[in-house]
Amino acid sequence: MASLSKTVVFDMDGVLLDSERLILNIWTLLGEKYQISGIGDVMIDSLGSNREDTRLKFVRAYGEDFPYDEFRDEAREMFFERTKKDGVPLKPGARELLQFLKINGWNIGLASSTSGETVKDELQTVGLYDFFEVVVTGEMVKESKPHPEIYFKACELLGVNPKEAIAIEDSKNGVRSAAMAGMKVILVPDLVDPDEDTQRLAWKMFPDLFDVRKFFS
Repeated sequence: MASLSKTVVFDMDGVLLDSERLILNIWTLLGEKYQISGIGDVMIDSLGSNREDTRLKFVRAYGEDFPYDEFRDEAREMFFERTKKDGVPLKPGARELLQFLKINGWNIGLASSTSGETVKDELQTVGLYDFFEVVVTGEMVKESKPHPEIYFKACELLGVNPKEAIAIEDSKNGVRSAAMAGMKVILVPDLVDPDEDTQRLAWKMFPDLFDVRKFFS
């Protein structure tokens, strides 16, 4: 890693927080409740996307009259009810990796398609928010992942050339976003086994964040 700066930018959902599993479960339950098939597949395709791109994917799948905003509001209410007591669970090794990077002088950023308010609330609840020098969220950019804008923005704010920085991602859309920005992408798969194209775009792939920490060591 001699040619790289000591800069790493994380995705949040599915990388640091074990939230995508709960989100997928909730949307699948809503599909069963309203007798709409295939909602889980659309959600998997939407991983890493912002609210508007996710809405467009649902419109393409179910038509212009699909009440996405109503579904999303109900899903958010269910999500908050389930996490109100204990918060969103951390991915194994997340805190240890961030602590290691911080102690060893790495610049740490976050690039999440989730809204800024949600990102701050969730990361503060689990005590991770202060690890990040820069936090870029969905409403801060015009384009959603897999477009590279969010990673360009994070690297700009961190003052680093994207080609000299590392991204840590879990989803196809996220890996494409960071790779198109020119970053070295570490892939830590979450819900979906990566296809061949995603694996080719990744610089390194590890099964969990404990192995990522060993790599940085």
